[in-house]
Amino acid sequence: MDNQLEEVRNIWTEAFYSGNYDVLRHYEHDKFKVVYEQDGRVETSYVRYDRIAHAVQNGVWKPHRPQVEFEEYEFNPNQTECRVLIGLEQDKQRLQELWRYDQEWKIVELRFLKA
Repeated sequence: MDNQLEEVRNIWTEAFYSGNYDVLRHYEHDKFKVVYEQDGRVETSYVRYDRIAHAVQNGVWKPHRPQVEFEEYEFNPNQTECRVLIGLEQDKQRLQELWRYDQEWKIVELRFLKA
């Protein structure tokens, strides 16, 4: 199951960096959100897709790809949910992804944790 998740995560990540919001939409759960704990801000997928589409169309979509220091996978007992903790090298920022499996893996939440 973790190989499947790893493959889907790679596709989803590449879609983000290339600005392919159609692929993002496919792998993001209907209730997907990005949570910025430090700012107390939540971004829904609809706002995100519009922002990405606008930036891509104007040739300014160039997100920074950070260096990952570590990734830790924690599956629930049924292997239908996984939390992925990601540590970044540069500023020691930590992110957490929540993935659910229901016929295929979809990301439910991306959370930028408080320092």
